[in-house]
Amino acid sequence: MSWLQGGPFLELSFIIKEPTKLETVISKMKEGNVKIEFHCPSDYIQQFYEGYLYDEDDPHSVKIHQITINLTVHTTRKRRALLLVEKISSGLLSYSICFFGDTTDAPEWNQPGVRHDELDEFISLLISLYRELKFSVGGIAIEEDTKAFFDVNETWPNENYNLTNLKFEDNLRKFHAVLIDQSLKNKLPDELYTSINNSGLLYRSSFN
Repeated sequence: MSWLQGGPFLELSFIIKEPTKLETVISKMKEGNVKIEFHCPSDYIQQFYEGYLYDEDDPHSVKIHQITINLTVHTTRKRRALLLVEKISSGLLSYSICFFGDTTDAPEWNQPGVRHDELDEFISLLISLYRELKFSVGGIAIEEDTKAFFDVNETWPNENYNLTNLKFEDNLRKFHAVLIDQSLKNKLPDELYTSINNSGLLYRSSFN
């Protein structure tokens, strides 16, 4: 049986600047208020740095750096999750934690769903990760991650995936919550936000 089955998936995602090492991010994720277990051998992460060619027949093809790691996340109800890490440009990494996101449970897969009253647990997890990692932008949405905020049509990796190309207006309300670094405040539409840790701004959608 695969680690996570079915769908839709609730994605808790964030964008972080390189050269933050993957091992450093994993270590800090373990230090947050919510216990997160990582299930991967120690040498597995090296595959992320080695990468692979987008076109195996072209030695000059762009190199892809991505990895998927099985997690157990100890919210009130213990959950299986997948962590997808992708290098989207020379300066940015995308992290996405995928949970089984249906509103009803799937006992046949031992996967609890996400009830509306449980969303606050994931928002608390997003805040906890921000306090540890100080990522640039993070969010929580069904079948969507924070790469959607880039006003870029190219596939990644591509140097157009940089913080100057963030655009929030069109996609903000697709997210249950969005948390950005204070330095990006001028890119936000006129919304109500909560200050987090004196350096972040949390937006919560009133439509979810």
